[in-house]
Parts: sequence; structure tokens; C-alpha cells
Amino acid sequence: MRFPRFDERGPLATVELEALRSLNAAFLAARYEWLSASALWDRLQSGGDVAELHEAHTMFPFYGQAVQEIASGAMAYERHVALTAWRYTAAAVVLGVAVLRRVAEAKPPLSAATVGELCQEPTLGQLHGALSVPVADLLPEREHSILNEREDTARRWARVRDGVDGAMEFVVEIAADEEAAHPRTKGEAAGCLLTEHCPPHTDPVYQGVLEPLFRLAEEVPFGISRIITKG
Repeated sequence: MRFPRFDERGPLATVELEALRSLNAAFLAARYEWLSASALWDRLQSGGDVAELHEAHTMFPFYGQAVQEIASGAMAYERHVALTAWRYTAAAVVLGVAVLRRVAEAKPPLSAATVGELCQEPTLGQLHGALSVPVADLLPEREHSILNEREDTARRWARVRDGVDGAMEFVVEIAADEEAAHPRTKGEAAGCLLTEHCPPHTDPVYQGVLEPLFRLAEEVPFGISRIITKG
């Protein structure tokens, strides 16, 4: 498990540390399962292409039928795992940024109630807000830092923030296509949970955002550790 070592007697409250650890374990487990499900789905798609080619003129297309039946279930599972991964990963980022910011600014620990709220799936607007925090500026500079490390960190966070911005626009487009009453504007989409606005018959709203979000969720605890050790 990729999670930094923290001194239990350090500045993190027990509830903060336990929540960060638990979310880290949850999203890593979901991430690995999603990667496996995605590989299975890709393999079945390739099998379906082969079946179409070789069974185009046969009276017994059972191979193709079997692949299609399996692929249908695999696609549903891949979407289910991805949405589970999104829920825990987005929460890990929002909680992690809140803890990182309060440690960097030497503020009192978050209350148990606040931590509990931040462990829930954030709205797209809440996630966008967390990604807008200048994390790169809060991290101490390394003694032998990589050239432009701070700028590189800021760029990576900005790209994911832009991805979440695009996801909000996509949610609005889906609502319009579905002739839904809500959300009709980007502002309304900001108050939505992605897992509730990603219909199985549409392209995934999380596409292009989930994978880089994993990386940010994984690096935030190490950023907190850097602030604590000033390294």
C-alpha cells in the first residue's frame, strides 16, 4: 500500500490519519479492480471483432454470441467499479487537501464531524474547489529539488481541475439529451455527484479524469508528510 509513514504523535489528529489511511486503501483497491475490469473489457472487445470476422457467413455464430453476452456483463462491471473508484478517490483528494492546507497553515485539527463529511463523495463543485487550492505553493521546497517542480505540480493539478470542469459540462449535456429538468447549467452541475449522473448508456463522465485523479489522491498524503517534516 502506497501511504507514507506518519508519527502517531505528530500533528495529525487520530481521526484525520485514520480517515486518510482508510480512503487510501479503498481507492487503491478499487483502482486495481478497475484496471483489471478494463483489461477484461478490452480483451472481450477484441474477441468480438475476431468473431465478427470469422463468423460472418456461418450458420452457427455461437462463439460471437457468447463473447457478446460476457462482454455485456463485463462492461456493466467495469462501469460499477469505476464509479466506486471515483467515489473514494474524489473523497481522498478533498479530505487530503483539507488536511494538507490546515497543517501547512498550522490550524487546529479538523473535527470528527468535519472529517466524516469530507469522507463522503464530494460534488463536482467541491472537488473542483479542492483542486483549485494552490497545493504546490503550500509544499516546502526540496533542498535538491527537480527543476520547476512547483510549476510542474501546479500544471498537473490544473489539468485535472480542467478535466472536472469538462465533466460538469458533460453532465449538463447528458441532462439535455435525456430531457431532464436538472441540471441545466454548469452551476447546477457543480452541485451534482458524478456517480448519480453517469448513465450506463452514455460515455463515462469520468473518462480522462479518473486516472490522473488517482495519482493526485496518492500523492497528497506524501505532501502532508513533506510539510510535517519540512523535507
